Amino acid sequence: MRVVENYTQDIEIDSNNIREDFLKLQSHSMKYNLIFGGIPQTLDDDHEDTEAVIKNFIEKELEIPNADAIQFQNVHRLRKRRDGKPRNIIARFTNYRDHERVRKSVPNKLKSKPQFSVNQQYPTEISNRRKALIPKLKELQRRGTKASLIYDQIMVDGQPYNPSRDEPPNPIHNGRGNYS
Repeated sequence: MRVVENYTQDIEIDSNNIREDFLKLQSHSMKYNLIFGGIPQTLDDDHEDTEAVIKNFIEKELEIPNADAIQFQNVHRLRKRRDGKPRNIIARFTNYRDHERVRKSVPNKLKSKPQFSVNQQYPTEISNRRKALIPKLKELQRRGTKASLIYDQIMVDGQPYNPSRDEPPNPIHNGRGNYS
């Protein structure tokens, strides 16, 4: 019986490893992609030149000169949204330097423009993991910790976040108004 349990456990471990490898491959294939949100749609969606729309956004809103020189492999809008907001646009950059130049300009240029967003594309599972980490990341940053979100992990001072190592112990109330 124990042999079967060990075998089943080994299969689960292998399955999880394969899933993580697959997610890494998916993420790598999305490395050149950015998702642009909040950009108004034209009335005639069927004939919208989304590449021109993105280049205009990059030049006007992100204030990056010569946006016309940026080359894309593919630019298109995603499916309709249920909330009535403009459909997001996925842009796959040809040159990773252009991708990074655009991505790195976002925090400074869009800080006062909350109607717009520009984010790296990740597989759905990784996006969900990242969303779940945001509250903890913000809490750490509020405390003055130098924390950032890299892929699907919080980094604190350049090291992976480990709650048991990085969190101060919770004070225990002894019932007499004192904490120990």
